[in-house]
Amino acid sequence: MSRDSLLARIQWFSIMVGLLATIITARLAYLQLVRGGYYALVARNQAREVIEIDLPRATIVDRNGTLLAASVRCPSLYSFDPQKIADPAGLARSAAALSGHDPQEILKELDQRRTFTWIARKLPFDQMDEARALCTSHKGCALMNEWGRYYPNQKLASNLIGCMGTDGGLSGLEHEWNKVLQGGTRRFQFMRDAVANTLIPVNAVSDVNPPPRTVRITIDTPIQYEAQEVLQQTVSQLQAKDGVVIVLDPHTGDILAMAVAPTFDPNAPGRYPPADWRNRAVTDSYEPGSTFKIVTLSAALDSGRFRPDGTVVVGNGTLTVGPKTIHDDEHPLKPVYSLEEVLAHSSNVGAARIGMAVGAETMYHYMRLFGFGSVTPLGLDGEVPGRLRPPSQWSLLSLPSLSFGQELRVTPLQLALAYADVASGGYKVVPRILADAPQAPFQRILKPETARVLTGMLTDVVTQGTGKAAAIPGVTVAGKTGTAQKLGIRSPDGRKLFIAYFVGFAPAENPRAVVLVMVDEPVGKIYGGSISAPAFSQIMAYTLRRLSYPAPRPSVEVAQMGGVP
Repeated sequence: MSRDSLLARIQWFSIMVGLLATIITARLAYLQLVRGGYYALVARNQAREVIEIDLPRATIVDRNGTLLAASVRCPSLYSFDPQKIADPAGLARSAAALSGHDPQEILKELDQRRTFTWIARKLPFDQMDEARALCTSHKGCALMNEWGRYYPNQKLASNLIGCMGTDGGLSGLEHEWNKVLQGGTRRFQFMRDAVANTLIPVNAVSDVNPPPRTVRITIDTPIQYEAQEVLQQTVSQLQAKDGVVIVLDPHTGDILAMAVAPTFDPNAPGRYPPADWRNRAVTDSYEPGSTFKIVTLSAALDSGRFRPDGTVVVGNGTLTVGPKTIHDDEHPLKPVYSLEEVLAHSSNVGAARIGMAVGAETMYHYMRLFGFGSVTPLGLDGEVPGRLRPPSQWSLLSLPSLSFGQELRVTPLQLALAYADVASGGYKVVPRILADAPQAPFQRILKPETARVLTGMLTDVVTQGTGKAAAIPGVTVAGKTGTAQKLGIRSPDGRKLFIAYFVGFAPAENPRAVVLVMVDEPVGKIYGGSISAPAFSQIMAYTLRRLSYPAPRPSVEVAQMGGVP
């Protein structure tokens, strides 16, 4: 190769290198000067994650300030890059064991995502050590504290209070009052480190100022506990399907206890079927049976159709209406009963004759006046109105059947409030669960004399009739038994199914509390007088002691000084 040819090649190479350098320089200049801002933003976005963290919710306490629900720091598991987790299936199983979630759902999330991913959020606060151990065992899984919910009394009033999910309330007051209870959210921006496996800062939860507010409800914790214990024992012993106890103050409408069985622990709701979360006191409706006779007697007396000393022919305890024959559970003691005896001996025939004499429109008016067929003013989560058809949809059999509690469905809360209306002296009792809410004015729905006469009749039910097991030594109890057969439904082994009730108030002369006990589908015993009445007696006796009734006598020293204790 000649010297000139070599120089030419070197010149061309130099030109090409220079041209390439110019292109590279131009490209770099373009990227830095023209597109620099865009790529800087991309880099920042790749290194940052923005997530929302819930602030603490309002604290829930009972009427005396006892803690029922609080916000606490709970462990949450996450990964910045799930693809770097060595054993995602093992991590999913471990996380599912802590959270109660489906391991396959967790694994699916880990397999599909390549950015920040929650693995298990707001685990119970007492699982902090287990969560740390899990992160140590599975590289790529990290731990963060979040605000979660804690229920220190576990199952106490859980069907009323409800439970929480990751994004808010799932049931009960936690769901119904979600917007009121929630503390809002706060957005946090986190930076990836050089290897993208650390969040800085790791702990997104700091003290909140001002602290979350407190919501006080009307529940009395000791009464609630007693109601739940007695109900659970009764339901368990009788292998019943479910049950409800309600305790309320007939002068204020305050709900002192609302117990349901089966129940659940809201600290770990995922470990229970959702049916156990239901507050059956308002979400389920049942035929009221003979407890509804109080409405029939109220309509008869208050409308003036019957006098308190009126009588009813019950004959031999049967009444044929069209194709149906109505029967009394027991043969009547005599062919003619007073109104008081109709209630005391729970005569279906007597109640049917009274209802037919009162008439459809008047009976329906009083049913609606007591609140049946509508949700209560509480409007609790999932509350239903029950079922009450207007007279235009009634058959020939409807009026006599309704008169003793068939052909309609009521919630336990509606039924308890009906007895509270009598216990209050004839005023419509407005229920209250928020202790600091204004007291709603009561409206009179029954004449004072009607309420007084009904109270006397209900007292005779306990002293002389079907409710003797509801008696409390030294206290005058007024109440009514009820046994409702579930028509057309039988158990798998062919048994007829029943609902057993007792609803009443005490002391009859100045009622301090109304108590309803309902047991659904008991096995063996079926009557409200033998199932629900004893439970009522135990719960009511405790409630009266809790409410300091009777008031303690003054000590000798105080009495001598002429003071008032």
